Amino acid sequence: MSKSTHGVISVRSLSKRYGGVQALNNLDLDLERNIVHAIVGENGAGKSTFMKILSGGVTPDSGSIKIDGTNYPEITVQLARKLGMGIMYQELRLFQHRDVLTNLFPDREIRRGPFISNKPMEEIARPVLESIGLEVDLHAVLGDLAISDQQLIELARVIIEKPKLLILDEPTSALNARESDRLLELVRLLPAQGTTVLYVSHRLDEVFSVADQISVMRNGSLVFSRPTKELDRTTVITGIVGEEKSHRIANTERRDGAQSQSGMLLDVRNLKNYGQIQDVSLNVRGGEIVGVAGLIGSGADELLETLFGAKPKSGGAIFLEGKECSSISPQNSVRDKVALVPADRKRVGLMMERSVADNFSHVAVGGHKHGTPLITRAGLATRAKRLVERFGVKTEHVDIRVGNLSGGNQQKVVIGKWLEINPRLVLLDDPTRGVDIGAKSELFRLIREIADSGKGVLFRSTEIAELTNLCDRIYVIKNGETRREVSEVDEAELIKLINE
Repeated sequence: MSKSTHGVISVRSLSKRYGGVQALNNLDLDLERNIVHAIVGENGAGKSTFMKILSGGVTPDSGSIKIDGTNYPEITVQLARKLGMGIMYQELRLFQHRDVLTNLFPDREIRRGPFISNKPMEEIARPVLESIGLEVDLHAVLGDLAISDQQLIELARVIIEKPKLLILDEPTSALNARESDRLLELVRLLPAQGTTVLYVSHRLDEVFSVADQISVMRNGSLVFSRPTKELDRTTVITGIVGEEKSHRIANTERRDGAQSQSGMLLDVRNLKNYGQIQDVSLNVRGGEIVGVAGLIGSGADELLETLFGAKPKSGGAIFLEGKECSSISPQNSVRDKVALVPADRKRVGLMMERSVADNFSHVAVGGHKHGTPLITRAGLATRAKRLVERFGVKTEHVDIRVGNLSGGNQQKVVIGKWLEINPRLVLLDDPTRGVDIGAKSELFRLIREIADSGKGVLFRSTEIAELTNLCDRIYVIKNGETRREVSEVDEAELIKLINE
């Protein structure tokens, strides 16, 4: 790989430490001009720190950064913008209470005198939105839009700046299959337009379909960087997690077949809500994992929240172990031993500013049937330490802020806190979103353990392979209705059913 005339960025011995954690350890990496360069690795491998250094958000402790032949000891946010670097973070950095157009031109509105001029901004924005397949009112309040639309708006915001280097962090994490395909088509075109793309994703299928070069990071260092055509999935997984863990993941991904099932836990009949759901019927027995498949906007993405009571139902009936639930609310669901692991763990699944101990305990305390139990800090810590060990959460101590954990460890906390109420029914709403392949295999193993213990699991995922590999049965939702129940279906067939 060239290190001078053709490289857009070259870093040498780049290091960064956070307290006792070595986030980057003498990283050497070259990014070639006008290609799609993918970086993969487990959460904690150093990918995010590297991206933040390039975009000016973090200052390295040591090392050198060469951009277009010029050495820089560090990159500031202002310098990154001047050098033509744009970054799209996985966690959206948008103004929820402002309109779409304002979010597309933050701090760089086009003005005529003292007044903001919307028309030229609209003329710039519309073709960019069209290129990524997004039809949206530019004057709509951003917070009223679906998460998938907001993620595409975040991408459009960066593309409007016409960056020389575009850094994409998990850009399809909130998108359905159709939207993801459209985005990947756009990414493939960018190098020909003079944009180098640094593509960071846990979804290896996407990486292999879009990247010209793949770099694997582990423990803050580069494992290897090679042209995609020289690699296969097994080689990349082994590079990400190591030989021993790679073998365990391969075994985990193979289904062992349906486990023994008990009686009917959940029976949903002709469910409706005030949004997308028009007529959904399904059931879940103890000991099985039942999948929910559907495009964003099909009703699949509102189903689990409606069953839990986070979105009100307008019709139909929900039965738990044969007893109709007359009043559905989150509090009643907790008391009825129903757990919901939400799709957006950072906004509604966790208290990001609170400790691991606080997050592990608050559902069990809030759902106590006989008032708030007497609790102490020592009691919370003891409970949290037990759960940290049980679920393999990687954290320095239980008093650390949960927002400091990796995505996979955050998700273990979400699942663990709900399992503290010993639920009979577990609703999992896209639980592996933004989770790396190593943590994902651990979550799959945990989900199977939940079902094997006799609990029922209703599992929605935006990743088709997860549904086909993990679920005993799958319901296909379209236009707010249950269209099909299938089992033993492959990915291609399920994609066809969802889109037909």
